[in-house]
Amino acid sequence: MTIIDETTNDVAKTGVSRRHFIQGAAATAAGAALPVAGIVGAGSASAAGKTLRVATGKQVHPAAPWETSDGSLFILSQVGEWLCFQNADGTLAPRIATSWKSSNGAKTWTFKIRKGVKFNDGTPLTIDDIVYTYKSVFTANPSRSKGNFTGLIDANGIIKVDAETLVFNLLTPSGNFPYTVSSVSYGMCIIKNGANGGAAWTKDMLSAGPWKMESYKEFEKTVFVKNPYYWDPSFKPGFDKLELIQYTSAATALPALKTGGIDAVAAMEAADALSLDKGKFNILTTKAGAGFAHVHLRCNFGPFKDKRVRQAAALTIDRVGYVKGVMKGIGGVVGNDSVMDPYATADKSVPQRKQDIAAAKALMKEAGVPNGFSVELSTWARDDINKYANLIKNSFAKIGIKVTLKIDGSNGGGAVYYTYNPYPSAKGKVFEYDNNSWLACNIGITDWAGRGVPDQYLQREWKSTADWSGAQLWDDVLDAAIDEYIAAPNPAKAKAASKKVQERSLEMTPYILAYTSNLIYCARKGVSGFSVNSMGQIIANNVKIA
Repeated sequence: MTIIDETTNDVAKTGVSRRHFIQGAAATAAGAALPVAGIVGAGSASAAGKTLRVATGKQVHPAAPWETSDGSLFILSQVGEWLCFQNADGTLAPRIATSWKSSNGAKTWTFKIRKGVKFNDGTPLTIDDIVYTYKSVFTANPSRSKGNFTGLIDANGIIKVDAETLVFNLLTPSGNFPYTVSSVSYGMCIIKNGANGGAAWTKDMLSAGPWKMESYKEFEKTVFVKNPYYWDPSFKPGFDKLELIQYTSAATALPALKTGGIDAVAAMEAADALSLDKGKFNILTTKAGAGFAHVHLRCNFGPFKDKRVRQAAALTIDRVGYVKGVMKGIGGVVGNDSVMDPYATADKSVPQRKQDIAAAKALMKEAGVPNGFSVELSTWARDDINKYANLIKNSFAKIGIKVTLKIDGSNGGGAVYYTYNPYPSAKGKVFEYDNNSWLACNIGITDWAGRGVPDQYLQREWKSTADWSGAQLWDDVLDAAIDEYIAAPNPAKAKAASKKVQERSLEMTPYILAYTSNLIYCARKGVSGFSVNSMGQIIANNVKIA
């Protein structure tokens, strides 16, 4: 029996197959994919060509833009507007900002602000609203967005020059800073000066995006109408309303898709996509930085403290077989234990890590654990995550590492796993944790949505000081390589720094990234212009319905 067969069989035994909607590139508190809470939505009866109906996973009504979690991005990507927006190909499109440029060695970034932008209530959006929004990142509590800015900029560095010029004076150079103030930066859409989230904001969802929320029904659907004050005169979608309809799984949405009850599915499994009639449906993929399922190996305590054990564990995995067999060749590409791999700046000369059981056993013997050990893996209930967890379990067993799976199925998955108490903030310091926590377990699997550049992964997970580090690797060499990459002013320097990050990641192995996932989505024939970016943000501005 192959490792792929073992993985598939184990998933079937646990009863988790296709339980949850595959949201391979949408974000929760860790940039993770979106679980679904258990009530099934239904397609609406509307006149043909008047309503675009899209199946999604769990939709969460955010209390404020800086509190984005779970399925908030489904809603915010329609009602919100940003300085710039990440396209489906990973590039940035101007939105509220018309242009941007760097100076002072990429420590200063100047944005030109568009004239005539209005909120969806018709009131003007000014540069004061923008300044207020970004300063709120540092003052709001809680603020899930703060980690994107920590060490990069503080509130004093956000400066209004005039009515059309906004300057960010950074604490350290950042060649990719515009992504930090784009739609991928944790839902940080621009809101009105003085707003603080809460009841007033959630009722009106006062922002400047192309769509205005008409209604929200938890566990069922969110309905949007066109924002009559939207700044872009080319915004002329071929429908009047947008319905995001929540389903418990992509598989349960397929009958509605096939019978015309819905028009598109925002994310789906490879097997489901391949089952569709290509003459009736367009199957699409988003690949640019699409997403990662990160297996963290806790580096500062427990059995993975020795890097030789971490290296051995990584050598047990048949990456090619998994991508071909489980992901059907379209759901992902082989990973090399680095977040740099899918990006253009990655150095492709870095050798690919391959399965080598003999070498893995030799490393385990060298580390003094030739017979292995027992360990618990924590993660959350979603079909693709569970398949990956079983791959890890079956692979590690080849060298005597006995893995017990602890899978959080609460609230559709992730409600317990994505809770945490304060965790090490100083080198070598170890706290006692609830072992359900994603930042505490010896092995955990955390899903990250796809950013157009790797900076946020590096800043929030891979650096020693990262606030979302499950591995808790403190390594000055890796930190220096990360800083060099983030500060790189051009692609050549970025590639050179990327090679250092890639090589040190393989050497230290704080995380196993066996694959990079592609986001797969679909629309019925006759629906043109529908796309989803690697963050799971639905782009419907130019959709036409035949």
